[in-house]
Amino acid sequence: MNAEIPKTILLYRFLDAAAALMTIESRQFRISRLRDLNDPFEWRLGYKGIKPEFEPKFSSWLESVIEQQNKLFGLVCFSDTAKEPVLWSHYADKHRGVVLEVDYLNNPEHVIQMRYPPERLVMDAEKILEFQTDESYRKDYILPLLSKMIRRKSPSWAYEREYRVHLDLLQDNDLQITGGYYFKRIPDNFLTRVILGWKCPLEEQYVLKALQTVGLNSTKVVRAKISPDSYEVLF
Repeated sequence: MNAEIPKTILLYRFLDAAAALMTIESRQFRISRLRDLNDPFEWRLGYKGIKPEFEPKFSSWLESVIEQQNKLFGLVCFSDTAKEPVLWSHYADKHRGVVLEVDYLNNPEHVIQMRYPPERLVMDAEKILEFQTDESYRKDYILPLLSKMIRRKSPSWAYEREYRVHLDLLQDNDLQITGGYYFKRIPDNFLTRVILGWKCPLEEQYVLKALQTVGLNSTKVVRAKISPDSYEVLF
């Protein structure tokens, strides 16, 4: 029998101290856009079988697809661990920042676990020509590729152990817009813990008061520490 998928999963969002305070005090997650991400291969299919003279046109088409997706979709990125010190160094201001622990409904259609296979997804020009003859290439070839593409990155990113929540910027009526950004409100009982980095200058008492001010009364505040006998961050 297949193991049951847990109903919820604890996920962790890494932020610097200022961004974490803004998130708490506004009670909103800022939504990232595709163009904000730091991997140049994000949502970018490889390709083969394109004649050199057609490469500029094909590259331009790929860029237009990415730009369209950037306008339509946003995402919020998490990890399934807060014990990895490299994540604190890269995404929480060298342990001076904060990690927000959330209890997310574990729906694989909504919460996407990223994979890190060594091979890159590549679009074959010959396949496109083959499928175009019966007008089904989008459904039978392109869409399955795109579905895989949004779930994978190269192995060098595997340390992130990333999960993503994708948001439809046009259809989600609960989104807030201000200052050129989209935001998603934090619901009750969703933010379970605020984990201050072991070098974080924020005071536990202040953060707890900020949480209570916006109605997040069940959220706990703890401070991380370096493990005495392993390469882990404890909290």
